[in-house]
Amino acid sequence: MNAMTLVRLNHQIMGRIAPQTTANKMAKFFLTPRTPPIKSWERDLESSFHRVTFGDDLSAAIWGNGDKKVLLMHGWESRATHMHSLVGPLLESGFQVVAIDAPMHGYSKGNEANLVAFSEAILAAQLAFGPFDAAVGHSLGGAALAHALTLGVRINCCVLISSPACILDVLQGFSQFVGLPKNAQTRFVKNIEQETGVPVEALEMGQILAHKKMKTLLIHAKDDQEISVTALKKICKAWPQAQAHITDDLGHRKIIRDDNIAERVQQFVQRHYLPN
Repeated sequence: MNAMTLVRLNHQIMGRIAPQTTANKMAKFFLTPRTPPIKSWERDLESSFHRVTFGDDLSAAIWGNGDKKVLLMHGWESRATHMHSLVGPLLESGFQVVAIDAPMHGYSKGNEANLVAFSEAILAAQLAFGPFDAAVGHSLGGAALAHALTLGVRINCCVLISSPACILDVLQGFSQFVGLPKNAQTRFVKNIEQETGVPVEALEMGQILAHKKMKTLLIHAKDDQEISVTALKKICKAWPQAQAHITDDLGHRKIIRDDNIAERVQQFVQRHYLPN
């Protein structure tokens, strides 16, 4: 019996004996990001952009000084520098690129990290550096970008890479993975809703994009083991006018380091950043 099997068994037992306590424990774990060590290439990259502080002790990396502006939003347990492969083609097209560190990620401070906190950081970036012509989000950053549209963020087009279709799917997938029984699962979801202040029903990305009639490019990999490519299909079902690109073998994280993906992002943004 491996370690993960033992963890699931423990959660199944404790989730029946003390469902609320177990749900509280898992919610805290789910909402506490780990901090991957800063790599040497990231330190070297710092010389290529301006690092600035904005909002409530948030950090941003800014490349270029063009009049056209693109915002980059990383995913969970990531940071602005992890989006750097997307920067070059955008700079060559005359865009200024602003990549932000979400709360409790990278160089940003903060007391909480969740989809709503990510979205509020995007709104703070618009106030500090915007308006933005376009935005690109990866994973949770893509979902946060969609939600940020409901908070007042204004862009002309967006690209969501490896984004979940709805947060309820993410929460249910996590709770099932760690072995929570049904009662504890329900309490776990309620805990997350209380923490964010937003019901999960309001966090359907396709519905938001459709309501805003947002010019959208969706990119996903067939072999994504963290967020299934079915998420892209679900968003497309809700917003059929979104463009979709599915790759074969770039997984969940390698996809934002791929030169072909960076070129595809640049082409879409260049073509759609102007208002209709």
